[in-house]
Amino acid sequence: MAAKHSRHIALTEPLIAYVETQVAKGEYILVSEVVTTALRLLMEREAVSNRRGATQAEAIYDRA
Repeated sequence: MAAKHSRHIALTEPLIAYVETQVAKGEYILVSEVVTTALRLLMEREAVSNRRGATQAEAIYDRA
């Protein structure tokens, strides 16, 4: 999928090495795919955390 917007980001040397290794291994074709996957995983983790928090809040409310 082609990006609609282009952004330039700064990465530390260890992150650059990791991203380049993933591309070299053939896990991804483009560096941007690695970054996109990482961001999607972060978003998923946040959503799970938010759902977990909402569930806990509901349980506390139900006990009250």
